[in-house]
Amino acid sequence: MTNSSARPRRDGARSLLVMALASVSALALTGPASAQSVDQASRAATAERDFDIPAQALSSALLRFAEQSDLQILFSQEDVAGMTSRPVRGLLTPEAALAQLLPQGAPRIEIAGDRVVRTDLPRPQYADNESGEEIVVTGTRIRGAAPAGSHVITIDREEIDQTGRGTVQDVLQTLSQNFAGSQNEATQEGTQNARSNFTYGSTVDLRGLGADATLTLVDGHRLAPAGVGGYIDISTIPLSAVDRVEVLADGASAAYGADAVAGVVNLILRDDFEGAETSLRLGATSGGGASERAFSQLLGASWQTGQIMGAYEYRARDELNVLDRPFLATADFTDRGGTDFRGTRSNPGNIIRIGATTVSLPIPQGQDGTSLTQSDLVTGPLNRNEVNELAFFLPRQEMHSVFLRGRQKLTPSLELYGRVIGSERDVYLEREQLFANLTVPESNYYRQANNLFLGQGNLTISYYLGNDLGPIINRAEIRAWSGVAGLRYEVGDTDWVIDGSVAYARSEEAIFNENFYYAAGAVPALASGNVATAFNPFADGSNTPASVLAGITFDIETHNDAETIVSQVQADGPLWRIWGGDIRLALGVERRDERFEILRSEVYPSGPVNQFIQDPGERSIDAIFAEVHAPIIGPENGVPLVNALTFSASVRHEDASDYGDSTTPRFGLRWALTPDFALRASWGQSFKGPQFSQMLGDLVLSYATATSAQDPLADNGSTGVLTVGGSNGDLRPETAENWTAGFDYSPTWAEGLNLRATYFDIDFSDRIFSPGNILSVLANPAGYESILFRDPSPALVAEYLALGPPPSGSLPADGVELIIDRRLVNLSSQRIRGVDLSADLSFDSDWGAFDLFFNASGMLEFEQVLIPGAAPVDLRNVVNGVIDWRFRTGVTYRLDDWAAGVTANYANGYRDNVTLPNRDVDAQTTWDLRLARTWRQRDSDAAGLQLSLNVINALDEDPPFVNNPTGYAFDASNASPLGRIVSLELRQRW
Repeated sequence: MTNSSARPRRDGARSLLVMALASVSALALTGPASAQSVDQASRAATAERDFDIPAQALSSALLRFAEQSDLQILFSQEDVAGMTSRPVRGLLTPEAALAQLLPQGAPRIEIAGDRVVRTDLPRPQYADNESGEEIVVTGTRIRGAAPAGSHVITIDREEIDQTGRGTVQDVLQTLSQNFAGSQNEATQEGTQNARSNFTYGSTVDLRGLGADATLTLVDGHRLAPAGVGGYIDISTIPLSAVDRVEVLADGASAAYGADAVAGVVNLILRDDFEGAETSLRLGATSGGGASERAFSQLLGASWQTGQIMGAYEYRARDELNVLDRPFLATADFTDRGGTDFRGTRSNPGNIIRIGATTVSLPIPQGQDGTSLTQSDLVTGPLNRNEVNELAFFLPRQEMHSVFLRGRQKLTPSLELYGRVIGSERDVYLEREQLFANLTVPESNYYRQANNLFLGQGNLTISYYLGNDLGPIINRAEIRAWSGVAGLRYEVGDTDWVIDGSVAYARSEEAIFNENFYYAAGAVPALASGNVATAFNPFADGSNTPASVLAGITFDIETHNDAETIVSQVQADGPLWRIWGGDIRLALGVERRDERFEILRSEVYPSGPVNQFIQDPGERSIDAIFAEVHAPIIGPENGVPLVNALTFSASVRHEDASDYGDSTTPRFGLRWALTPDFALRASWGQSFKGPQFSQMLGDLVLSYATATSAQDPLADNGSTGVLTVGGSNGDLRPETAENWTAGFDYSPTWAEGLNLRATYFDIDFSDRIFSPGNILSVLANPAGYESILFRDPSPALVAEYLALGPPPSGSLPADGVELIIDRRLVNLSSQRIRGVDLSADLSFDSDWGAFDLFFNASGMLEFEQVLIPGAAPVDLRNVVNGVIDWRFRTGVTYRLDDWAAGVTANYANGYRDNVTLPNRDVDAQTTWDLRLARTWRQRDSDAAGLQLSLNVINALDEDPPFVNNPTGYAFDASNASPLGRIVSLELRQRW
């Protein structure tokens, strides 16, 4: 990948875009290379081909049919949802193969020219045009093609239901490739690097490279990022609106641009829905807490020239209190061989210092702090307090969402389409109050009244404020909406299509963190000699007037606003026919505008003060892209050991206004040696742009003096140091090189069996991180040369001083002899390697139909190098880290209108590296169950009423024990605290 941090002239980039757009239009309008005549297309549709399509979900079988027949595939996903294809093998015409493929009760689907369309719906006025949806698979810009060299994981609507999950984030957490330890509501409270996700949203993190290294799309369009984390909050998407999820676990910047490093998750929303569907879901956990309720309503209608559908969804879930789970309720793990992490800053408190003398005097329990004597304070074991007392582990959440989409033919060749989705999510959580070391002067009323150590100086009391102030309250209001409007033009009989669209997405977050302990406000209360205004730190519980407590709390209110606007024009169609079929080309241009801003206010008893307004982040990105899909050899060519050979190449150039330009290529190859067995490989480059918060956040400057022991290169015994930390406006994109290799095997001798394996390798460089602290940098300067400036010139010192607020500390006596630039910097790198394995088998028997599946992901290497030349660190198999192996396997059994399924979820054991001694964390296997009954509509084979019972973690397994300093006895990145979840779902199709 080429990248430049220089800022090229913008008018030059725009000229390139205009020229590219003109070229796209010219190619389309002239019908490239005669665009293949109708006669040629007709011959292609009737020629015999070698088909090998095992029984599988009908939607995916139709895609394989399109791939093997070299025909475009046009059909309605809604009308084939839940259907299983019949197997097709042998030398057949596409028409005969299609007839054999379709199961009983499937809609009538026929070949029209070089297209496959559904024909039993009312025919549109313009009969020469398609009436259904033309599928564009994630990872490619070319209609009817799959990304050569890569495997796209598809979770269709039936498979979504079979997971038993009720939200988008829960469905995606069943993916073996998805690391749940990134941004989600459990890791917000349950990991040591928590408290950055105050809206308690959820995201997707493929391969564990970070949520911002996975590109999440809705119908192929970007969403606005949430919060300062720069992640896409998938919890705002209603599951009832999702038709299927496509996951490409491979770099895809050549198709989509920035952020598609680990891969792409594309949520495809429902389309072509007719009638009405009502669903109701109720769920509860066996251990109490986190009960859920959901309701959704879908409506859809179509007419000769168009279609419209809409949906509403309501979803609510109660909080999970720490007292609802034994492994959350106490931080004392000694009964499990662990550590007692309860704090000694407690209530009643502990006197730890009298004047300058260190002591250990626990304040007695069972008294109100008004009648203590010094003789009551005896040296002994300190009082301890639960570190998560009064807390919710998971918040209370409520969401309303709406969805509307439609399309309308304006002329036989021109279609208008649009989609809008909006959600409103409210969050409420209570968490533990702060701990503090209180300084109690001799003037304190209660110290005087108790005659405690008068004349000996201040007392320092290790104290917990929760009994006095109650819990900290976290509230959040999230409003997210997105929409797209476009025109789609079919260029005569050329099979070229020009598509122009404008997509808009916005995320608004209002975050209210209330009832924080205000240390500065407590100083006068601790010093007060008046019973009406004094704080009592000697009581068991709270014995301080409410008016005093009201003066020692403050609130923080934060508003985050993110906006993304994407304008795009692209065209795709055939160029010319070669030996194996049509070479197809896609070309396009794109303009993306992004904006992000933060407003934070700290509200004290005296009124709002200390407002922080981050400079609004704004950037524009111009892009041009192209892709070629070439079927070099087809089955009809009769080449030994080459049943089919398909090559694809794509490239994208982006020019960002703030971080420079990037060019990313990708190449893919699929080689089918036989109809049963195919090899595939891909290579490409990808990148991720810096987040706004990384470029525009806070800066902190400070002075320090390092001794010769701290700085081996110190002159005259010491070094005057100026350190600068925080954001960095000169950050470059993080870049990656991706390659994959794998095979697909569907043996003829085992009809319905599909085996797949993929090896992946990602070399992720220029990763952004904050260098180590000043002492570690001075002691080990190797690798940090780019951030150390010894004997700086006065001009350089002045340049750094001008970056931010005045430095803290005092100017060293010898002046500034060393500058340490500890701002975020592109120095780190990561290397990951691993394998994805999958197998599925579908077959009918005299006792019913069976579907078996197995999906696994293994991480062979996950190493990080913090600075050039440093030893790599293995990040696998540690607490809050990626583990070696995850798999999910199960079987579904169907008999008439009944269906039953059982699924196992496995995560391997690993090492608890957080505390000493290190210990083993057990592997975990949980089991899910599902039972469903369907009542068909009268005079129809279509589903009418469906009732399903879902049980997640049926054996109610607790998560494996981890000696976790957070006070929660498990690893929230790799396990769930919920235990058994039982839900009942009722769905009525009208």
